[in-house]
Amino acid sequence: MPYYSWQGVNIFGDVKKGKAFARSDKDLDQMLFSRNIALIGYKNIKIYRFFGKISAEDKIHFFRQLAVLLDSGVRLPDSLMIICDQAKNVRLKELVFNIEVDILHGVALSESLSKYPDIFDDVMIQIIKVGQESGKLGACLLQLSDYLEEKQKFYKKLQSASILPIITLGFFLIITFVIFAFVVPKFADVLSSIGKDLPTLTQYILKISEFLRSNIFIFFLLFFVSFVFLIKKYVKIPAIKKLSDKTSVNISIYRESFLVTFLRSISMMLKGGVRLVPAIHIASSSIKNKIIKSQIEALGRDVYAGSSLSQSMIDYGGKLFSQDLIAIVKVGEETGQLGIMLDKAADIYQQKISRSILFFTTIFQPLLMILLGLLITLLIFAIYVPIFSLASAV
Repeated sequence: MPYYSWQGVNIFGDVKKGKAFARSDKDLDQMLFSRNIALIGYKNIKIYRFFGKISAEDKIHFFRQLAVLLDSGVRLPDSLMIICDQAKNVRLKELVFNIEVDILHGVALSESLSKYPDIFDDVMIQIIKVGQESGKLGACLLQLSDYLEEKQKFYKKLQSASILPIITLGFFLIITFVIFAFVVPKFADVLSSIGKDLPTLTQYILKISEFLRSNIFIFFLLFFVSFVFLIKKYVKIPAIKKLSDKTSVNISIYRESFLVTFLRSISMMLKGGVRLVPAIHIASSSIKNKIIKSQIEALGRDVYAGSSLSQSMIDYGGKLFSQDLIAIVKVGEETGQLGIMLDKAADIYQQKISRSILFFTTIFQPLLMILLGLLITLLIFAIYVPIFSLASAV
């Protein structure tokens, strides 16, 4: 879609400037004329699509702003036009413009959003569809923005908690490399001049140092990085994916992180008016881990056959659903407040993850420092002991 920088004048004679998407210069002229602006001049602007993307914050702001405008009585096309004009992200501006064009041509909002599956997932589209059918689109959009905001806060908390261990690990690896690549070689000539067999540990240390300073190591490092990048981006090996999925399921923090997202998704859809079976099906469609996906799909089939959700979790959940969670779900079913109880269960698991991360970060950094101290002690024994033995011999 062409992107224009335009200049015009309104009915009061004030000069106006702006940027907008339009199908052609004639459409740009008509669009501005509908806003009581006469087009004076324009020029095309090139968009570099590899720069920038529509972030989670952009989507949250889009849904929340659209909800507020609709609840204020503004028509959907006009609301989209206002958001498009105010958007600072060019990619978001283009997206909203295309959605506005679809709405003006009679396409439903949920159908228009479904054209962009890499931006809007099935949960978002289903909630919006429910809002359209119930006549409560503004309320559903507000509920969706709250859900996305809570989800984003959770993932940001996970990311911020993992930064310190990553920095510590990186510092540990850099210090180790500096010691082997720059410190040990300074003693290599001295050790080689001793004229007698060096201890086995010293020989290994010198060989490691020599390898890290060789062209072979640089070639190996570049090859490894390129190989991992290509495998991850272009090659889909079923055996590797299966192993990765199986490993991930056995990691408690991964399982619990999935449960937080899964439970909140189901809870939000139930509160929005989606029935349980479609909610489970929609939630399972966005799961990438095949082992978890198969368990959730089996869960959905069992519920569809007439079983309760709590009983299905016992029969098909495997290690995924704990007894505590099943008990909470059962209470929700018996009281008719399943959506609320699933949301509370998500809060419990989120707090559990926070405690696990706090424990891990508390232990991990001192552990690396201890390992670094042991490494330095090992190097002292490997390098200085032969030198001291030579001095005592003299």
